[in-house]
Amino acid sequence: MERQYWNETAETMPREELRKLQWEKLKKQMRYIYNSSSYFKTRFDDIGTHPDDIRNMEAFRELPIFMNKILDRESQEQTREKEGHPFGEYLCASPQEVRAIHSTSGTTGQPVFEAFSKHDIQVQNEVLARTYWRAGLRPGDYVLHVTGLSMWLAGIVPLRAYEYMGMAGIPIGAESGVSRVLDFAKLIKAKGMFCIPSFADYMIRKAPEVAGVEARELGIETIIAVGEPGAGIPETRKRLMDGFNAKVFDSTGGIWGFGGISCDQDEYQGIHLVCEDYHYLDIVDPETKKPIDMSGGGGIGELVHTALEWEAAPSFRYALGDIIELTTEPCSCGRPGMRMRFKGRADDLIIVKGVNVFPAAIKGVVDSFIPKVTGEMRIVLNAPPPRVEPPLRMKVEYGPGVEGEAREALRLDLEQAISARLRVRPAIELVPPNTLPKDPSKKAILIEKSYE
Repeated sequence: MERQYWNETAETMPREELRKLQWEKLKKQMRYIYNSSSYFKTRFDDIGTHPDDIRNMEAFRELPIFMNKILDRESQEQTREKEGHPFGEYLCASPQEVRAIHSTSGTTGQPVFEAFSKHDIQVQNEVLARTYWRAGLRPGDYVLHVTGLSMWLAGIVPLRAYEYMGMAGIPIGAESGVSRVLDFAKLIKAKGMFCIPSFADYMIRKAPEVAGVEARELGIETIIAVGEPGAGIPETRKRLMDGFNAKVFDSTGGIWGFGGISCDQDEYQGIHLVCEDYHYLDIVDPETKKPIDMSGGGGIGELVHTALEWEAAPSFRYALGDIIELTTEPCSCGRPGMRMRFKGRADDLIIVKGVNVFPAAIKGVVDSFIPKVTGEMRIVLNAPPPRVEPPLRMKVEYGPGVEGEAREALRLDLEQAISARLRVRPAIELVPPNTLPKDPSKKAILIEKSYE
């Protein structure tokens, strides 16, 4: 019988044994970053602590936040000016030891650069191999690579991992356009596809018109979705599964050894963390930054990441701004380990009359009305979030052929559905198809900031 895991020993390690391994690696990593980076040494010194003073994981969890995107960008700006490299003061390896350079997508501002040593590339390849194996991809398979072929972490990075696994990546890239992607999908029968969910959705709609076939006729069996909400939204996940007749997996990208992928249960179970031997994931209160009690098997809070053996520019107590739910409860798929569900970005949180809601949750309700709507929507904000003066204003594209009384009924049904599920009653303006600007090759835009 074929093995279930790429690295069974690491992925099925008992939690007590895993915690001991994480602690041993963490002690070594703390000494490494303290001795290798002026940034980390200063941060430790500022709080009057030396790595050797931290005696257990509970004490580690009490450390303050060391890194976030704002500090990241500020530090990188300083080293660009003073040292001639964009990796920040927390670079622990020498610039000459950097073997790969990538960045965040930059959709929320100036991109953050990431540096990889030779060892870091090996770690990321291992982590991604574990995720792709769980999605059913095997050596010899072809993978249609449909994220932008740029410096984005989901751009070139997975192509290295395909080769590491013994697979062949087809680097077509979303920037080629849906017509060319569909052409290649017909010419080279790929088993897998790596993409953002909104592009896969766009392929379903355009395949009959552009390629003369339904998306399900392309032969794609596995879709690995990254970069935006979608594969974790039940309505969107089902639409992609039905449209391609494929399994759909929600996944993370493997930076700093942080990798995970959902299982193929009918009901979405969250993302299984497949590489806890390479990183430590924590959650804190988004406002106080104090650790969340997880003694009951999980909790909800802001994601804080620490790499356990990253060399070049490791994360350490890095508050990433994502609100997640963690659980160690057994999954119905039978695989062990911690799972997480993304709730939304902390900086995207909207508060209406005391009710917290994330745009991704609203998107899930809107998507449940497809094809009466196209799926394109915007939350219109007249002032900076999180607090919104009610009603919550929205624009939603209605679907082709929805006219007259049917359109008004659709608006009322949408408002009622969002109110019933999320306890926020929006004021929706229905707009014609193709009204809201979008680029299928990039992450979906959910918020329109009219105050900027």
